[in-house]
Amino acid sequence: MEQLADRGVIRAALDDFGHAWGQRIDRWRADGQTHTEKSFAQQFWSDLLRTFEVIPERIDLFERGAARASTGGAGYIDFFWSGVALGEAKSLGSDLDVAHAQALDYLAGGSIGQHEWPKYVLVTDFARIRVERLGEAGWVSEFAVQGAADHVDELMFLAGRDTVTKTEEQEASIAAAALMASMFTALVGDEVDVPVGEEALEEAEEEEFATQQASILLTRLLFLLYGDDAGLWEADLFQRWVEWDTTADNLGPQLDALFRVLNTPEDRRRGVPDSLARFPYVNGGIFDGTSTAGFLTNDFRDALVAACRFRWTQISPAVFGSMFQLVKSKQARRGDGEHYTSEENILKTIGPLFLDEYRARADRLIQNKTTTRREVIGLIEEMAANIYVDPACGAGNFLNLAYAKLREIETDLLADQRHRTGSQDLSLDVS
Repeated sequence: MEQLADRGVIRAALDDFGHAWGQRIDRWRADGQTHTEKSFAQQFWSDLLRTFEVIPERIDLFERGAARASTGGAGYIDFFWSGVALGEAKSLGSDLDVAHAQALDYLAGGSIGQHEWPKYVLVTDFARIRVERLGEAGWVSEFAVQGAADHVDELMFLAGRDTVTKTEEQEASIAAAALMASMFTALVGDEVDVPVGEEALEEAEEEEFATQQASILLTRLLFLLYGDDAGLWEADLFQRWVEWDTTADNLGPQLDALFRVLNTPEDRRRGVPDSLARFPYVNGGIFDGTSTAGFLTNDFRDALVAACRFRWTQISPAVFGSMFQLVKSKQARRGDGEHYTSEENILKTIGPLFLDEYRARADRLIQNKTTTRREVIGLIEEMAANIYVDPACGAGNFLNLAYAKLREIETDLLADQRHRTGSQDLSLDVS
């Protein structure tokens, strides 16, 4: 699994970035040079991305063609990272409000799909950077490039570290479902009406052959799409492979080759091209040779490319599990050992095991007017000292939900202590 970049390393790199660009800006000012936008924009964004260990060459991030809402004409976005960020650079001393308005003009122009919509807008005149997080949890920060290291946390989304609100999760889930539907329609047409989920057919033989093949292919692709963004391998590896190594004519055979590689341990591979060898072995039989992709259409490849440009980690693990289940018949899921458990049923399991008891104990402490800080800390430390194991972990939703519910209990205890002591934060001196 690919490791997230270390914050300390990033901060040091940002410090070097700020120092180097600060010196360049000083020279520009000394020479009276102000027309810097076209000559240096791509280098500036590249240098910034590299401080977060992002290799800009991995995808075509620069000069993205886009329509402008205000004029209806076409233009080019300086820097566009699908689902993550849009950046615009203006010449030294320019008004950042103008750059920001231009960025929003591109977003409103209609040529950027919902599945590509960025969460952040960055604008710069090389001496200053303004960062805006869009959406319900939005905020704006502006700082000097030379002091960028002091704002590392506001830029950590470039390293893949970001929070997603419940509303954003829901919106992303709707977009993800639409992308999967587009691929399904491109495979079997729009006249198919197939029951899914708990209403899915019991036996795979009851399904039309095309629907069976589509279900298997979409399940495999969903795994690859999510893995591309979830750190299961080099970031955006599958997206680059689709965009660079396939065409509509060869996509099916190429996918079959990729599936064979994914189903083969690294030490058993022979003569595998480098573009495929970079994918790891995936156990569990999801990529076994029981089904082939066959020949695919240009519409399907377009739908797959659109899905690749979506940030799949914006949807919750629960939604991922639901989607993973919905595209397969019950028998197919049983045969592959795949079973998704809903949040409701997970709570029926972990509640009696430990969660209900901790919830009840926490509620008693909160309701008791004589509860001491030592008692609260004792319960928090007890919950934290346990080891929670799911020996049949699939998507990890048992563990995800257990962690979330335990944190809810902890937060309630901390909030109660804050209320009792009059503290304005949720920290406790546990010494």
